[in-house]
Amino acid sequence: MTRTAQALASLGVLSLGFVLTAGLFASRGDAETSPPSATVPAVEILVVEPSDQLVRVTATGVVSADRDVSLSAELSAKIVEVSQSLIPGGRVSAGQPLITLDGRDYRLTVAQEEARVRQAELDLRLEKGRQAIAEEDFQRLGQKPQDNELARRLPQLAVAEANLESARAGLQRAKNNLERTVIRAPFNAVVVRETAEAGQLATPGQSLTTLVGTDRLRVTVSVPVEQLAAVFVPGMNSETGSPAKVSQRLGDGATITRQGAVLSLVGQLESNTRTAQLVVGVENPLGGAGELPMLPGAYVDIEIEGRAAAGAFVVPRAAMFDGDQTWVVDAEDRLRKRTLRVISGDSVNVLVTEGLSPGDRVLLTPLSLPVEGMVVAPTTKEG
Repeated sequence: MTRTAQALASLGVLSLGFVLTAGLFASRGDAETSPPSATVPAVEILVVEPSDQLVRVTATGVVSADRDVSLSAELSAKIVEVSQSLIPGGRVSAGQPLITLDGRDYRLTVAQEEARVRQAELDLRLEKGRQAIAEEDFQRLGQKPQDNELARRLPQLAVAEANLESARAGLQRAKNNLERTVIRAPFNAVVVRETAEAGQLATPGQSLTTLVGTDRLRVTVSVPVEQLAAVFVPGMNSETGSPAKVSQRLGDGATITRQGAVLSLVGQLESNTRTAQLVVGVENPLGGAGELPMLPGAYVDIEIEGRAAAGAFVVPRAAMFDGDQTWVVDAEDRLRKRTLRVISGDSVNVLVTEGLSPGDRVLLTPLSLPVEGMVVAPTTKEG
């Protein structure tokens, strides 16, 4: 090969290498400057439609006694008998004798007052006889008008009548005292404290036992003021209160459930939270045979059944954020933030009356960084 041919061959090899190198750098530059393709997140949505829903107001509270009383003696006497039911936890019925005091002196007093009444009745009959005779003499002798009352023995008759009334009042007082020697339960109750012992001297005002009524207990709960419109309150907007379910969760997973109703609205807001306070009555707290009782001091969950809300939307609580916010997916599959009016809710769902329209698609899938107008790939939740 001539030198000219060798030179041309070398030049060709160099040219080819330069072209390959330039192509390589060009392709690398394209790879570095091309933006990555954006990923559209797949999300699940719920299509909501309005319907008539019962508003349920949930709250918590502590059970307290609806009625409690400390029974004491009204007179001085020795305790002669104490009921076997008068022990802490014992159940007593309305009118049941609990403590009996020595009533011998009071029975004697009753007998004395009965005798006084009989004597007063006899005196009145005698005086009426004298008055009748005096009336005849007055008419026969023609006494002057100014001598009328004395001559007819009207003052003496009035005294006899007053003595009879006094004797009857004394007898009633003696009978009342005799009744007070037996201290009875004023209502169905459970005993929470007792200090009475046979042989003990009871004195007026001395507390002998404390009872808590068992026909009904009560719970005071705090609810947002805006939810009051959904609750029936006796004397305020209804004759009867909204029904309520009262539940006490036990440590073993069991639940004690009782039925109740709203009794009243406390006349002022709670000082710290500025919420309204409702009093809920708990019926039959002790339950039937074989049931666990619901007792004062129990921490309970309350579900109050209120009015029906027309055209309300049920939204999963998991779809809410910041209290009253949610995301909906519009017709272009873009996220739109909505502010809702929530009127009630529980741990699963909330009830919404404003902020949604029929057919709106509510976002269910949590996103790490959702923004207004973000494009998503929605699929509708089934069931």
